[in-house]
Amino acid sequence: MSTPFRLELPRAVYDEMLDQARAEFPNECCGLLAGVLEEGVARVVRRFPLINEAASPTEYLAAKSLGEANRQRRECGLEFLAVYHSHPTSPPVPSKKDLAEFYWDGHMSLIISLAGTEPEVRGWWLTNTDYREAEWKQV
Repeated sequence: MSTPFRLELPRAVYDEMLDQARAEFPNECCGLLAGVLEEGVARVVRRFPLINEAASPTEYLAAKSLGEANRQRRECGLEFLAVYHSHPTSPPVPSKKDLAEFYWDGHMSLIISLAGTEPEVRGWWLTNTDYREAEWKQV
């Protein structure tokens, strides 16, 4: 998945991500979105919520739950399309730490901000030094 794609995110999965972010507040939440990629469109069909072992409001670590999510993804014949995490008190813009620790090249990064009165979600293409906005929509 080296080329960018447009992500289609079902409303139910979007709502589940927001619910997870709210439930784990004041810590960051994290998870993965899996589905199928065809002709530049990535269709999410399943969410894999991960356990934030760091239990921190400024970072996440999910090594233990990642292995199980990967096993389930393979069994379903899906591919990981995006990683998501929350920013409990800051905007949905990648931080320096997000860039430095992003190991999911070719995968979209969705950031959920809980800083305002309503959650805000933005998508990004990240490298270790830069970022640009990614195209996604609820379906």
